[in-house]
Amino acid sequence: MASSKRSAIRPRVGAAVDVGSNSIHLVVGLVGPRGVQPLVDESELLGLGDVVDREGMIPDDSCGAMIGTLERYAATSAGYGAESVTFVATEPLRRATNQAEVVGAVLDATGRPLHILSHEAEAQLTLLGVTGGVRGPSPLMVVDIGGGSTEVISVDDRSAQPVVGVLPTGSSRLTKALVEHDPPTWFEINALRAESRRLVGLLPGFRSPGSPPRCLMVGGTASNLVKLLRAPAAEARPGAAGDARSIDLAELAACFDLLAREQADALVIRYAVNRRRAGQLTAGAALVEALMTRYGVPRAEVSDASLREGVILAVAEAGGEWPAMLGGSAGRR
Repeated sequence: MASSKRSAIRPRVGAAVDVGSNSIHLVVGLVGPRGVQPLVDESELLGLGDVVDREGMIPDDSCGAMIGTLERYAATSAGYGAESVTFVATEPLRRATNQAEVVGAVLDATGRPLHILSHEAEAQLTLLGVTGGVRGPSPLMVVDIGGGSTEVISVDDRSAQPVVGVLPTGSSRLTKALVEHDPPTWFEINALRAESRRLVGLLPGFRSPGSPPRCLMVGGTASNLVKLLRAPAAEARPGAAGDARSIDLAELAACFDLLAREQADALVIRYAVNRRRAGQLTAGAALVEALMTRYGVPRAEVSDASLREGVILAVAEAGGEWPAMLGGSAGRR
């Protein structure tokens, strides 16, 4: 995605809504030379990934709830002066057998298309969102661990074509496959870690051996996991709160200890973790650990920006033609 136009973009308000496995997420933001400055950031937990896992499709009641949320978010966007709101969908719609019917229902109800993103397009837009369209000269890897899938996109420098790796699982699907207890048993925790290592081992290798990339993690898994890591770290090491938006590989062993003894409801109360995410955090931590180990990353930063900011920037630069721009720059899978 080109970034040469960024300085020419006049500040204006854009909006994007992402229909994901766990939640439907809205960002309304001010678009300017430095990317997107969020004005509104909110989400509705609908668990569509679980619905598709169970039904193979999105039934009428879930579709109605999704459309109601999209209509409400469109009204919110207009209230903040957004020139447009763009609807995108990821893992649940990619797998739903009735995706065409759902897309048609959204268009009929809202007058707006729902764009179903490929894994590669999702990763490319996330990269755009976290960098603001400006990539530096150093190796960069962006990791998005969702509920139903995981995307990794890496670039060596400003001119290199990104490399995209995809895992057909995320924190929710891995939890459902391997965890039955709350808190999870050590047998389940070790099974999650072993399966995560196996799956991550199938991803493409990074092209700059000997130089660990700067790693940015996005999404609910990373943002909730860091709450667990920072609280005990701050108690043990005064001043550690300054690392509040990073995940250290060396800290994850202690995180598994905590997750083995704390029930999900306790995590919500003690660490202000999202309730739906709380039961998935052990699987999320296992995927984070496997990815950081696989790519030799000792510390990963947690980014507030993500896919939705990337969609807003893409629309700001290309208008209605933004999907075509991704076709030639989605990278290799």
